[in-house]
This record gives sequence, C-alpha cells and structure tokens, in this order.
Amino acid sequence: MSKSRPDPAELAARIERAMAKGLDMVDAFRSVTGSGSRGANRALELEHRKALAANRTAVRKHTSRVQSLKSEMTGGAAVAGVGGAAGLMDVVTSATGGSFPGPAWMWLGSAAVGLFVSVRARSKLRHVGPPPIIIDPVAAPPVLPRGAVGAAEVARFSSVRVQIVNMTPQLDRLYPGSGQELRRADLEAAGPLTALCERLLVLDQMQRELPGTSAATSAAKSAEQVRSRLAQGCEKYDELLAAAARLLAAPDYARSTEAILGPAVDAMLAYAHGLQKAAEL
Repeated sequence: MSKSRPDPAELAARIERAMAKGLDMVDAFRSVTGSGSRGANRALELEHRKALAANRTAVRKHTSRVQSLKSEMTGGAAVAGVGGAAGLMDVVTSATGGSFPGPAWMWLGSAAVGLFVSVRARSKLRHVGPPPIIIDPVAAPPVLPRGAVGAAEVARFSSVRVQIVNMTPQLDRLYPGSGQELRRADLEAAGPLTALCERLLVLDQMQRELPGTSAATSAAKSAEQVRSRLAQGCEKYDELLAAAARLLAAPDYARSTEAILGPAVDAMLAYAHGLQKAAEL
C-alpha cells in the first residue's frame, strides 16, 4: 500500500504556520531584549506608569498639605478663643476678689500662641496654590502582528513618542516650560492616534479570523484608510520632533562655558605672570 502524497495546500499551510511561529519567537525575543517596536512599547508603558505615580504623589502631597494647614488654622483659633476667654475670666475674677485656676498670663500667652499659629497657617494656605490636575497619560499603542496593515506606522508612532519622552527632560533643563509644552502636545495628539492603532488591531483580527469573507474584505479596506490617517499623524509627530531637536541646538540662556571659565583662565594667567616677575627680581 503506497503512501498518499500530502496535499500541497495543506503543506503550504503547515509551512506558513511554522514560519509564523518562528516570527513570533523572534518578536518575543526582541520584546525581552527591549529592541524593536515592542521595546518602544515597553518604554512607553514604563513612562505611563511613572507619570501616573508622579501625578498621584503630587495630588496626595497637596491634599495632605491643605488638610494639615486647615487643622493648624482651626486648632490655633480654638486655642486662642479658649485661652483668651479663660484669661479674661481670670482678670475679672481677680478684680472682684475671686480665684481662678492658673495665672492670667498663662491663659493669655496660650491665646497669643494659638492666634499666631492660626494666622500663620491661614497665610500659608493662601500660598499653597491650586491642586495639581489629575492627568490621564495616554497608554502605549498595541503591537500589531508582523505583516498586518499599519504595523509599520504603529511601530513608527511608538518610536517617535519614545524620542519625545526622552527629549522632554533635556528641554526642561535648557528652557524651563518648553518640555512641559512638548509633553502637553504629546498628550493631546497621542490619544486619537493611539485609538487609530487600536482600530488597526481590531481590523487585523477580523481579517485573520474571517478569511475570505466580505467582512474581511471590508476590514482590509478600512484598515488601509486608518493606516493612511495614522501615517499623516506620524508625519506631524516627525515635524514636532524636528522642531524640538532644533530647540535643543539653540543657544542657552545661561552663560556659555567661555564666559564662565574665561575670567578664571585670565586670573590664573595673570597670577602666573606675577609669580614669574617676582622670581626675576
């Protein structure tokens, strides 16, 4: 009995599944080593967690500070009221020949201290400022499978956002406020573009799970349209990144290295010249 030859279509499907499995293993390795688009997503996810933690800490500190000052203000006012009333009663009682527990100066002194604490807390409370805005940083976009429509644009979008995240602290050191402006622009633009990335993932899943159907055909056409819109957004991100890079190359507001070290160099040369003249005498 001869063996039946394998069906060419089935053999091709097996080869395709094996190749897809191998590519998935490569993607997993690149994810672990932090390279490629998955590495960029990991960096964005880490930055997302850091931003959330920093914002929660700032909000918690502000709330704790306000509550502490309010407690000082209320407690100081209560001590001032009780101490002042007790001191006044002590003075009146002493004038009429009666007795009151504790000397009047002790009550009046405690009232003065309580009033000082209350006024100081009220003054500090005025300068605390408004509470920090509770932000909701945009999470990293999903990673599309290799070969999916828009996978290159999603990877490009993730890479550009990573560069902006890395550039923001440098801009803040160079020009205070510019990094915050760049971060604000990123938060406003990243949301809609991340939504486009999520749509591409859904459309790709529809094509993979319903091959050969009208739904898959419609999903492919929609994916191309979404990919085009995402590519346009990436181009705008490139322009933003280029502008930030030009800002990094702009002159610093602070004094240059020559202006800082020049007087010291001149002073050292003058001192050395003076020593040489003194040795020649």
